[in-house]
Amino acid sequence: MNRSIKQHNYLFYRGLVAFMIAAPFFLVAAASTLPKAMARGELIVYGHGMVLAVAAAALVLRAMYVLGFRKASKMATAEGNYSLTA
Repeated sequence: MNRSIKQHNYLFYRGLVAFMIAAPFFLVAAASTLPKAMARGELIVYGHGMVLAVAAAALVLRAMYVLGFRKASKMATAEGNYSLTA
């Protein structure tokens, strides 16, 4: 059971890595359809910047999620174990 839980934890990072690997290929493929001009280079440069911005935002949001979950679990364990039934 521990093995399946680990796979779910790493699913986010595997998806992020797949995005980071595939995005430049898609950018170059999209730029190759444009006529030769500055627009082609600009698309690749700004596209890579956007890919990095999305990756940074995803990592920040993931860190906030993990830290928030840890804080909530600490608060739950710090409180007494009260029964909800009367």
